[in-house]
Amino acid sequence: MADIPHHLDIAGTAFTLIDSPEGMACWTAMLESADDAGPRAVSVLMEPAAQPGQDLLALTADVIARFDELTGLAGAYLREQLAEPRFGLRDDELLALRGGEPLFGGPEAVIWDDGGWMLRFTESRLDLANPHGIGVLFEGMAPSAVEDLSDADQA
Repeated sequence: MADIPHHLDIAGTAFTLIDSPEGMACWTAMLESADDAGPRAVSVLMEPAAQPGQDLLALTADVIARFDELTGLAGAYLREQLAEPRFGLRDDELLALRGGEPLFGGPEAVIWDDGGWMLRFTESRLDLANPHGIGVLFEGMAPSAVEDLSDADQA
């Protein structure tokens, strides 16, 4: 991995290469929060390990620039989708979905080498989000699916 940079600058945000499984490269950055909303992370994953191309860098720059907006879109999408019976939420959880209290926190964006990406909320009061959070897959800048991470292996 000698040709893999240890640091990337994407839209003025410093990304650092972190330890990853063999054959994979992952850079992570923590974003500043203007309203003290807590940590917000963005990660770029390449498998096989390689430097990200221009399209992936542009997508990452868009995610960074629109992070708060995309977090809001993902939260609204979850409130709508999780009300469906297939998710099996309890009555009190369904009631919370209709309420105005924040249900999702600790947003992290994960952007894959194929241009797909997910916004994962690491914190939620919903049982479905335990223990690894809950994700929203995006197609471009539009939410497209709920990612149930309750059975996921944490690497």
